[in-house]
Amino acid sequence: MAAVMRRTPTPGLYEAVLQVLGGANSWTQPAAGPMAELVDQLTADEAECLPRAVADVLPLLRGDRDRLRFAAEIAARLDLFEAAEAVLSLAVSLDDRQLLLNAADLASNPAADQRVVQSLLEQARRDRPLRLRLDKTAVPDGTDEERLYELCWPGNRAGPPRFPLPSVVVLDTSLRADLLLRFAVFADNAGATIRRLDREAEVPFWFGAETVLVCKEATRRRIRGRYAQFPETQFVVPDGDELPQSPAADARLWRRLDAALGRRLLKHPLDDVHGPPVSLWSPDVFGAGVYSTREAGFLSGASASSLSYLHRRGVLQPHVIGALRWRFSDVVAVRTWAYLKAITPGRVSSKVVGALAAFEGSGDAVSLGVTTDGRVMADLGDGFADVLNGDRAMDLPVTDIDSVFRPFKVGGGKAPDLLHASPNSTLHPTVLNGTPHLSGHRIAAKDLASLDRAGGSRAILAAYPELQATQFDDVLALGHRMLELV
Repeated sequence: MAAVMRRTPTPGLYEAVLQVLGGANSWTQPAAGPMAELVDQLTADEAECLPRAVADVLPLLRGDRDRLRFAAEIAARLDLFEAAEAVLSLAVSLDDRQLLLNAADLASNPAADQRVVQSLLEQARRDRPLRLRLDKTAVPDGTDEERLYELCWPGNRAGPPRFPLPSVVVLDTSLRADLLLRFAVFADNAGATIRRLDREAEVPFWFGAETVLVCKEATRRRIRGRYAQFPETQFVVPDGDELPQSPAADARLWRRLDAALGRRLLKHPLDDVHGPPVSLWSPDVFGAGVYSTREAGFLSGASASSLSYLHRRGVLQPHVIGALRWRFSDVVAVRTWAYLKAITPGRVSSKVVGALAAFEGSGDAVSLGVTTDGRVMADLGDGFADVLNGDRAMDLPVTDIDSVFRPFKVGGGKAPDLLHASPNSTLHPTVLNGTPHLSGHRIAAKDLASLDRAGGSRAILAAYPELQATQFDDVLALGHRMLELV
């Protein structure tokens, strides 16, 4: 089936797309970042025309190879399959393999022009990575090819995945085009792989355990009729059978999507658009996270034996899931105790550990603080007050827990920055169970290290080709450190 260009873009839309893509900087912006502001301004009719506008503008960038490649990557990230022919033409004329791979990613959509697919398959006779992107019947040879195949065709495997895979959010093109594109940019920003399901296309092999389909009810029925084994829990039909237009409704839909994915996305995608990130003190954040005793010790700056001691004394009550598992609030509690002992000449009560661990969080708190006698203080915008009785801290200084998150010397070692243990890593309690991950990606530092152990950088780039130009050596080193703690 050929991709259908439904409307003709206006001169104003062409100008806007050229300005965005022509001014994009691959060194300072994430792939879909340049499109965020543009997409937010589009009408439904303009959004319907956007894929064609992108396809028509791409040849105008051929004089600037870096921007052209970045623009093609943006098209691939948002699955603008209508641009596959334009990307292929440029790839052939410029003899550019990166563009060829982008064209293959776009052409893997069943709604793409099949003439483009056939042309690419001819190009792929001696190019295995290219063929694996295009041909779901291809048989991978070796570990690297198996990783790439599972990444491209997660629904065509016989059993559970052997390798870490990103979440896939499939968006129904029957949904209103401007809202769909806006949601696609949000989901890409959250670390998901985006696929667009054309209303008339066959059901593709994208539907694996990592996949959620955001669609209209009619599309849900169509998919269920052709792919009955796809779990009902992985369909997300928006209220009113259409994507929402308000931030509050966006947030509700995103919570449903995140729940269907098992909370595997990087972050709430509205954080950067509609306000500051969700507070770490929010109850559903502060109590999240799952850490082994040794991981919790590493992140808190305390020894594993110290955590075991606090558990035996009844100060901390970790979960027992085959072994002890600690929450983010436990890590913060022990880290705060270690920090206070490191900076305070006098005695620091261990009550601070139990008080912080028992604290359920507060969505209203601007910041948290503690006193050396173990009281937890919350600042609701007018200064610190005791979370239990509201009393102001008049007699003892309050240590703002924000300072606890920064690196500090403890004993003969050093506690790492809690939220950024290395320059290019991030920790958030609700992301990947709170383990450090590569900033801007839903890829755990431990997963990178596991791949590195198995096959070095080739294995990493085969599983995550989008990291080709990404700096992650420090995250890899952190991952190896984390693996030693398992």
